Amino acid sequence: DKARPRRSASAGAPEDLRLERKTVIMRPNHQQGAMPVELIIYQHPCWLLEAAELVHGLVNHTPAGTMVGEGLYCIPKDRLRSIQASACSGMDPEDPRVRFYFEDVPLEGLSGRGSCLGCTMLYSYLAIEHSEPQAYAQAISQRWAQRQRDGFQINGIDEFTLDFREDGQKNLSLAEELAGLAIPEWYRMRLLEVLSAFDLHLDRLLEILSPVTQALPGLLEPWTSRIPQLTEHWQRAFRENSPDSFFLSRVRLSDTRIERMELAFRFFSPVCSPGRYDNRLRSTRFHMGVYIDPAGEQPEGQTIPNEGELEALRLLANPARIQMLRLMRDEPMSGQELAQALDLNSGTVSRDLNSLNNARLLLVGSSTGARLKYRTNLAAVRQILERCSDYLLKY
Repeated sequence: DKARPRRSASAGAPEDLRLERKTVIMRPNHQQGAMPVELIIYQHPCWLLEAAELVHGLVNHTPAGTMVGEGLYCIPKDRLRSIQASACSGMDPEDPRVRFYFEDVPLEGLSGRGSCLGCTMLYSYLAIEHSEPQAYAQAISQRWAQRQRDGFQINGIDEFTLDFREDGQKNLSLAEELAGLAIPEWYRMRLLEVLSAFDLHLDRLLEILSPVTQALPGLLEPWTSRIPQLTEHWQRAFRENSPDSFFLSRVRLSDTRIERMELAFRFFSPVCSPGRYDNRLRSTRFHMGVYIDPAGEQPEGQTIPNEGELEALRLLANPARIQMLRLMRDEPMSGQELAQALDLNSGTVSRDLNSLNNARLLLVGSSTGARLKYRTNLAAVRQILERCSDYLLKY
């Protein structure tokens, strides 16, 4: 970041770099001839995203348990409200300007958290290498400008942001791209407004969140100081097992090889791990919740299926969706191919695909022209059914 260089005792020294990030070249011992994977774990939080999560929770009255979770590296529930009160002091959650950016809009096919304008902008590119709010904002602004120059398509929307496909093709206008999303018309118009004046609205977001980003480093120090310990835990988990399968399951891609992975840890909404994959660079990056265990172990007492898993079960309880998942089990299919095969309305199929994808029941496979193809995420289906079966029969 040229505009705001990081200050250090001796700029450019390897010791300073190690304070910013930890780079590990992972070579899975159990896979002969396996390609090494470069794993970069940043040693700082992204303060702008942490502030956005805290304000989002304040505006939408998110339960404390959802905002912080339970686990060794999680902020205790009984500390959340005091942190929130201190960091957001002077902020009125009913302020129309704050609500404009952070009030949830329910998404079709998802229960619990919805979409909001502020998060859609801030998660549009995960610039997790930047801890400083201004540097993070500059990076996502530059990425948005690059998308506009190079071309992109919008494939869907989830609780964090839009699903961008950056392949140098753009056949539709931004308004036409947004028209394909299953969202209320008034929210579509607001998305068009903020994305058409991205930098203007980004400046307004920074102004709203600035007091929070300034307060959080001191308030969260007891937990952010554990990042080196958490980093070591992730390293140990991947010494014997390749990390690529773990990360691929989270970005829901099939037939993909990852050469580089980057992650920074998140302390608010720690059960979530928003991520993005760059096909050109064969790299992926995640804002990884501190609740997530790379070894796949559940903390004691966390056996009840979560809201996302219960929502996935609801989606499975539909004959048309079950048929779609069965067809996509053996080969990737586009929405048009599914509509023709099952004699269904293409609009209904499109909405169902968006819901199934948001519920992590699909993998994004190959594409033909402008059409994405999807494959059933059998591992996710199996995991959800086993989780429910275990809860009902074992606990």
